[in-house]
Amino acid sequence: MMEPMTTYSVYKWLRKKRRKKKFDIYKQTYHMVVDPVMVFYSGLFVIFCLFIGYDWLQELITLFDGRGSFIAPYAFFLPFLAIISAAVTSFTDPGIRFTSSELQLSFLPHSRKRLLTYLFLEKYIVQLLIILAVPLPFALVLMSWESAALWVSLLLFSYPLSLWLQWNLFSLSSVHKMSVAIFSAALSFLFFLGYPVMLLYLGLSVLILVFFIRQEEVDWGRVIDINDARVWNMWLVGYFTEVNIKPPKRFGITKSIWKKKRGRHYSVRHLYGRIWTGYFQKSADVIWKTIPTVCLIILVIPMRVDWMLMFTLPIAIVVYHEVAGGLFSDVENVFHSLPLEEESCKSSYLKWVYFGFLPVFISFVTIQIVLGESLGAIGMQLIAIILFVYVDLARVINERLMMVQKENFYREEWRRVASLMLLGAGVYHPLFLLAVPLVVFKLGRSGGRELIS
Repeated sequence: MMEPMTTYSVYKWLRKKRRKKKFDIYKQTYHMVVDPVMVFYSGLFVIFCLFIGYDWLQELITLFDGRGSFIAPYAFFLPFLAIISAAVTSFTDPGIRFTSSELQLSFLPHSRKRLLTYLFLEKYIVQLLIILAVPLPFALVLMSWESAALWVSLLLFSYPLSLWLQWNLFSLSSVHKMSVAIFSAALSFLFFLGYPVMLLYLGLSVLILVFFIRQEEVDWGRVIDINDARVWNMWLVGYFTEVNIKPPKRFGITKSIWKKKRGRHYSVRHLYGRIWTGYFQKSADVIWKTIPTVCLIILVIPMRVDWMLMFTLPIAIVVYHEVAGGLFSDVENVFHSLPLEEESCKSSYLKWVYFGFLPVFISFVTIQIVLGESLGAIGMQLIAIILFVYVDLARVINERLMMVQKENFYREEWRRVASLMLLGAGVYHPLFLLAVPLVVFKLGRSGGRELIS
């Protein structure tokens, strides 16, 4: 009995067959429309242009020799450019060429995740060769060894980051894509204004971490339709035959946004969102008491004693989270006998809760500006608050749902307490905020946890 072939060997066979088929198509097109005499004279012309270009390149290198040092600091802008590029291109292109052939292989005993890994590595290796062949020689001529190494290192880091983000953003909604693009563009603007690079990189890291938490099912149908069209749309063949293979028109930027808007009320998550909206209207008295109260806690007391903001900020956050969790605990009365899809229920509720926290952010920024805090410190504090609120609110809502369903779960209160203490200490000195991501995110299972039942 023959042993099953490995995923890598099948992948190599598939790629070889695809290259051979495309080569045969190019060959048929060549014999059909290309005149050998024209090819001969075109080749002579290209050789002549290469000699001219070589002489021109020598003069250009001599002119710019050692004068590229002024562009060396802009190497730190490459990660921002990578994220902006990923967000913009993700509207119409998944980046990784996972076609219908790879999809059919994944229905056999071959891992879809492993096939994606091979496609990712193949594209990265090709890009690595391009970087070593083109930007590296120019960087060595125009800059010092240290600056050239910095540029190439950041290029090698930025490209896989951009490709990974583009693939994951592709299946998300247009709102997520535009949010990532706007936030990274704002950080890029601060970069050119001279803000500390490490602080801006911290903001990018928080953006990526928050994005990494947001899991979404890959839209395989859309991925396949676009990739099949891009893989088989061979430019030279299309130029001579005037037959271009294009993705369906419904996958353009404007079409994608319109499609999302047109069908939003029929998805489960938006249906739950409308149910929660009605519940919030009935609970308006609680909401209108809570939000002004937490805003006043942040605004009024520090106006009298400025250092009290170290305590009022964590208190306001805890009050808001506990009220939000308490309102969610009424989930059984909200949905009655309707079937409950947990993830859609939680995500639709969290969207409104995050939106309701905006006045608290505005209050915090206002009081810090009044107290004369620097913009850099306020930026770090906002990033840390956003990170904690995003993670802790999701944890609180998840715990409330498990309590309603009478499930057992582990609670690690020390993480919450430590994060709140670091947020308060960050009001005194922003360096304390650097430890917030280390405490907020659970890197592994730890002891000393209390069982809630």
